[in-house]
Amino acid sequence: MAGRSRRYSDELQNFNSTPCSLDNDKPWTSTLDTDHMPERADDVYESEASETRPLNETRTENDTETAHKVPTTKSASKKPLQAKGMTYEVVLTSLGEFGRYQQRVFIMVGWATVAVSLQMFLSIFTLAVPKHRCAIPHMANDTWQIQSDLHALLVNVSIPPGDLDTYSSCLIYADASRHHGNWSHLGSGYDLKSPNETSLWPGSEDVGGGDNNYSLLNKENGTTSCDRYVYDTSLYTSSMTTELNLVCERNLYRSHAQMMLMMGCLLGSQLSGLVSDVWGRKIALMTSLVSNVLVVLAMAFVQSYVLLLMLMFLTGVTLLGIFSVSFVLSLELVGPSKRLWPGIGYAVFFALGMMLLSLVAYFLRDWQHLQLVCAALTVPHLFFWWFIPESPRWLLSKGRADDAKVILNRMARVNKVTLTLDVLDKLEVKTDMPLWKICISTRKLVGRHLIIFFSWMVASMTYYGLSLNAGTLGGSVYVNVVLMGLMDIAALVVCLLLLDRAGRRVLGAVWYLVAGVACTATLFPVLFASQDKQWISVMLALIGKFGIAGAFAVIWIFASELFPTVMRNSAMGASSVCGRIGGIIAPYIANMDAGGSGSKAIPLVIFGVPAIVVCVLLLCLPETLKRRLPETVQDAVDMGRKKKKAKRAEV
Repeated sequence: MAGRSRRYSDELQNFNSTPCSLDNDKPWTSTLDTDHMPERADDVYESEASETRPLNETRTENDTETAHKVPTTKSASKKPLQAKGMTYEVVLTSLGEFGRYQQRVFIMVGWATVAVSLQMFLSIFTLAVPKHRCAIPHMANDTWQIQSDLHALLVNVSIPPGDLDTYSSCLIYADASRHHGNWSHLGSGYDLKSPNETSLWPGSEDVGGGDNNYSLLNKENGTTSCDRYVYDTSLYTSSMTTELNLVCERNLYRSHAQMMLMMGCLLGSQLSGLVSDVWGRKIALMTSLVSNVLVVLAMAFVQSYVLLLMLMFLTGVTLLGIFSVSFVLSLELVGPSKRLWPGIGYAVFFALGMMLLSLVAYFLRDWQHLQLVCAALTVPHLFFWWFIPESPRWLLSKGRADDAKVILNRMARVNKVTLTLDVLDKLEVKTDMPLWKICISTRKLVGRHLIIFFSWMVASMTYYGLSLNAGTLGGSVYVNVVLMGLMDIAALVVCLLLLDRAGRRVLGAVWYLVAGVACTATLFPVLFASQDKQWISVMLALIGKFGIAGAFAVIWIFASELFPTVMRNSAMGASSVCGRIGGIIAPYIANMDAGGSGSKAIPLVIFGVPAIVVCVLLLCLPETLKRRLPETVQDAVDMGRKKKKAKRAEV
């Protein structure tokens, strides 16, 4: 411990006294001159290349006109900057906005996002509903697979027919229990595979002769529900659904469990923000990781529905703690002009997690084994404590400048950039205005923010709803989940190519329109196409997933650029809450079964119509492409005015 303290002191002393360079045989790659820093981070975008100026060179009057330039890294030019009011973003720009150091941190916490995605969509498989029917009363060894002619006869006289030449999933003939009571010994040692003669049954004289006229089993007495089921094990060996019988009258219980996961996410998004602001990003991230491993391990042994609800809720709390804190930590290490890349990159990691889940679930058909593997995949992240730094921005906000110096010094060495002067004493740390003050400041922003909040809710509801609905689309659920992950990645690639060309508003509206039209159109193949044409509905659902994945990526960036700096964090937090509300609603829509031939399309139609509404609403918002980020409430208001009146600065 003493050696660690001495090493820390040596690093700090080295930072304050002498410049550091990764390669002593090479000249300094960059110099951060703090006497002339720009007042705002926006001035970073106005920098241009020029000749390198030595630190000890005397400035001339001709240098005044270039005093606002920002020094670039490596062999690029260094222009004097104003020192007063220097921002943290300016320091990041000079250190390398997305250098090797930031990339390492991003990849590490990005893999934590993969684990988050695995567990977010784990219920697709652990709460899956296999084919099932009522168990034959008093027969303990009844199975879904027909074992013999006798077994087939017992099933036929007990279970009413269902759709598509199958048995009813939830009903049994009312008289079946009374007659099968005489055959209770069939469940205790009697082999259903051997007998084929009805004369071997006790009470067969009451059942009828060889003409199979079961007079005493009066089917006209109707059907009734049951409390014991048998399940098809060809697709899933077991699931939480089969363990707890969450089918038929208890079918809504699955939606409750998934809702509790989203409720936990809602609390986790707020709780993790509080913990990370008070105790630091690193403490909040590691606390969430440790808690997540324990909760997911405990869920593998759950035997009670109430306990399941509690653990699902805690899982949601820990998952959002991991995701939100790692995302914030990564972005706080990246310069302002490069934040699009890690922002989109996190969504790519999320999609990769969905695809990895499908692969793991394909080989592990037992829900307990799948749960344990997902917990094990999170364990390596516990070693992050020795590799993940604290956020320098947070350290500065807490007055811990010396600790921030050490981290920035390490960043400079890894990025091959040299720091020569003490820059942190001149940094400004801005505080946010509470979101509720927008109602006092101006009412013009209220409607704009309500559109963003509604858009966020629809994006989350549709995104998670389509993902959870993967098992009911038809075809292989494993293939469907992989295809949905691929749709996410494809949409994100398109966003990277078009976001800075088409603009946020238009591209976002197009994404919502694609998702809305595709989801709504699934009603037609479900209602009118033959059974061999149902692949069309799967294709439309995938197109809807493609559209909503792109919409989610755009609305995240669009919202951050619409909100002024003084309330950006609180407004993004409110947007996240609205997104979580959409996620809470999603399981109930995804698991909806209204009956009838069009029941499979009803969830998709419910997802599609609001997306079309959002498409129209987004066109009412101002474009943010190539506009300076609004710093104040008035800047945000000006963004909505006509071009000739707006205070607009193209990048």
